[in-house]
Amino acid sequence: MNSTEYILVTGANGYLGSYVCRELIRQGYKVIGFKWDHYASVIIDYPDIEYIRCDIREKILPQVEDIITGKEIGAIINTAALLGSSDYERNFTVNAKGVENMIDFARKSGISRFIQISSVVVLKTFKGPYGETKLIGQQLVEKSGLDFTVFIPAMILGPEGLGINRILKNVFRFPFFVPLIGQGSQTQHPIFVKDFAHYIVKSIPEKKAFGMVYQIAGDQVISFGDLIRLILKIKGEKRIFVSVPPSFARIMGRFFQKTQKVPLFTAEHVKGVMQDSNLDTALIISDMDFKPMPLESSMEYCLTRIGDNWDFYLNAREEKTVKLEI
Repeated sequence: MNSTEYILVTGANGYLGSYVCRELIRQGYKVIGFKWDHYASVIIDYPDIEYIRCDIREKILPQVEDIITGKEIGAIINTAALLGSSDYERNFTVNAKGVENMIDFARKSGISRFIQISSVVVLKTFKGPYGETKLIGQQLVEKSGLDFTVFIPAMILGPEGLGINRILKNVFRFPFFVPLIGQGSQTQHPIFVKDFAHYIVKSIPEKKAFGMVYQIAGDQVISFGDLIRLILKIKGEKRIFVSVPPSFARIMGRFFQKTQKVPLFTAEHVKGVMQDSNLDTALIISDMDFKPMPLESSMEYCLTRIGDNWDFYLNAREEKTVKLEI
């Protein structure tokens, strides 16, 4: 690694992006962070990271040329994505057109290394607007001619993650029972956010990772019902499960989309939950010696830090500045 080399991270003030920035700094990189409006923006206070407000829906170079001139950028990590919207065009402008703009920027700036964060929904039968546009973005990267790596994660498990906090709100909404969509037999395959960030950064110089698409997930495939049982075990709680018809849950999801800035869940989430997540991590284990934290340990970490504050993580909040100490 060249100590004067920068890594450019899109979505740098978002959930995954902020973890990637922390990991880059810990591993000795300098960081240029593209930031944009985020309901829970996180800014890292450290000398080796510089933020630029940039809208990837528009041409990139005119927005940032003055700031990046003279800086050696070794790679782009694209963590930016539009979440929580069922509008196809809004998803497309970020998840597909935004990727196209970043590829164009990489070519014009002489940056050959490009790391794209995709999503498990690209593998599923029902994708919805988010999954359909994420797949287009992924395909653009694969056809770009750049030295790309694509990561396909399942649920990204971390204290600030919408996924786990939505589950917690649902689990503890009522004192004696948990509403469960369907029978809870559909599988989840979570990846701990710190593990994910670590292997994203590890892939930057890894030649084996060039031109590869990696499915990345934790050590355990678990049914949704068993995931809730694990949460209850760690929290020392007991609940009775009550099955909710998926059709009713979808109606509630559409209602939340219309009435909440950060929806508790959407109709698309319900359809997604009804499909299994079971990723094949053999390739990343072989190429990058992938060793994720055990699910129970990562869940304990998250639940300890969340406490009973899941509503805090589900609501829009003021931008937070974190002073990083290495």
